[in-house]
Amino acid sequence: MEYRLTQSIHTPADLGVAYLGSPHTAIVPPKRRVDRAEYGRRLAELEGGIFTPSGYLVPMKSKRRKNHAE
Repeated sequence: MEYRLTQSIHTPADLGVAYLGSPHTAIVPPKRRVDRAEYGRRLAELEGGIFTPSGYLVPMKSKRRKNHAE
């Protein structure tokens, strides 16, 4: 299995900002704002990623598919 390391992401909040952008740049009513840390935590769970001192490590999905007819 191959992994991808993103060195600039160290926390769930960093991951949320990487996907959603900074909460300070969006012009959105306060009630509609997304908690970037919670979003990043849930995303890491779904992706199977982990936060390390070196960055965010996530397994890459295989691009090759097995032919089940074989």
